[in-house]
Amino acid sequence: MKIETHRPRAPWSWVAWMVFPWVSFNYIEMCSGAPLVFTMRKFIEDPALIGLLSSLNIAFNFGIGTVTSYMSDRVWTRWGRRRPFLIVGWTGLVVTLFLIPLADSVATLVVAIILYQFFQDIAKPYEPLYNEVIPPAQRGRAATLRNLAQNASAIFFNAVLIAQFDRSYDLAALGARFTVSGEMMLYWTVGLMLAATVAFLLFAVRETPPPGGIRREPFRLGHFVRDIFGHRQWWMVYLLYACPIVAGAGLGGGVSTFLPLFLSEQLHFTKPQIGGLLSVVMILNTVVFVPVAGFLADRWSRLRLFQIGLIGQGTAMFCFYLYTRLAGFEVPFGLAVLFLAVNNAFVFLVFVLWGPLLYDYIPSDQFGTVSAGFSFTGGLAGFLVINASGLWVKGYTALFRSGQSGVDYSSAFVLQFLAGILALAGALYFERAVRRGQVVALGALEFTPPATGEAPFPDRPQRSQP
Repeated sequence: MKIETHRPRAPWSWVAWMVFPWVSFNYIEMCSGAPLVFTMRKFIEDPALIGLLSSLNIAFNFGIGTVTSYMSDRVWTRWGRRRPFLIVGWTGLVVTLFLIPLADSVATLVVAIILYQFFQDIAKPYEPLYNEVIPPAQRGRAATLRNLAQNASAIFFNAVLIAQFDRSYDLAALGARFTVSGEMMLYWTVGLMLAATVAFLLFAVRETPPPGGIRREPFRLGHFVRDIFGHRQWWMVYLLYACPIVAGAGLGGGVSTFLPLFLSEQLHFTKPQIGGLLSVVMILNTVVFVPVAGFLADRWSRLRLFQIGLIGQGTAMFCFYLYTRLAGFEVPFGLAVLFLAVNNAFVFLVFVLWGPLLYDYIPSDQFGTVSAGFSFTGGLAGFLVINASGLWVKGYTALFRSGQSGVDYSSAFVLQFLAGILALAGALYFERAVRRGQVVALGALEFTPPATGEAPFPDRPQRSQP
């Protein structure tokens, strides 16, 4: 029987199978990190241009991903409403994953990257599909299974695929001999897994109409803007959403872009060492950081812990920056692991608290609309952060390393520390708005009956009607 949406209870075999696309999704995100940076570095030396190309995914996210998420609530086809976006987007990604390592010039690589990032944001609404298959009562345990699978796959990605990035393999088939690089193996392995994921969605998953009926609504710019930005509470929630991205914890942060180049070109770690380092940190994430963050989140103020995480990660990496200067960039492998592990402890503290904090302020009937706002706001913030990082690294190098060879990628840690202070200020401003009653926990209070019989949320944002 096919996996179906909107069942009151999903068999646990369905829960396990729905993790498979999450692993593929995780690999897509990781390909946008260190592998794509290493590929670009073969042709490009300018850190500002590397930052710009790395930020294309973020640009498409708030330009295309926002509309895709919004419209996936408002269309219906014979294949459902989420799957058409996923199948088209991931099929395009399969093609571009096979083309990227074959690029022989800057021009062809740029075209391949643009297509890669475009299709990545067409395939935006997997999380809504995932939550429509798995009912609320099972989502907590399903999230644990999903995180374990993603972390395990990330360990394989870093320890095996990235570690083999610079190697070459001589192969023979059908009487011909040819050479395949580790770079090709990485992209093509992810492409094959993604092709299997497309087949899984085509033949093993079926969308059924939602309980409230099928909502068909053409895209209207006025409704789109009013639904997403028409209430002041959403602006404050978007501010909270953007804080981790500004601090460097979100996808596309400047540090995640330039960290691989810092490790390889300034600390002179090999690709196998970098893969091992990232794998050790990922193991610590799985075994230590996530459980500890979850333990603290149930016992302390979530907003206060969130604020500690925002400033803590930038502080840890700024200390790493200072140490590299004192040590003359001769950093032992174990000490690099220690600094990155401390940074990740704060990052995961933020990640564990991020979702629960946001959803406390969002009523369930507005989730799709506000998620589209997240795509826009987070995409815009990430685009600005990553390009600011590229310009910062380029300007810092010109100012403080004039006449010296190489680029000072470690300077991104200074910007991360400053951005962490800015993010903390945003979170403190949000906290003040909550205390003044300007922001209401609509999600947390959604099922709390009113004490006097009147409407519990007189100022609640209402969804516009088509």
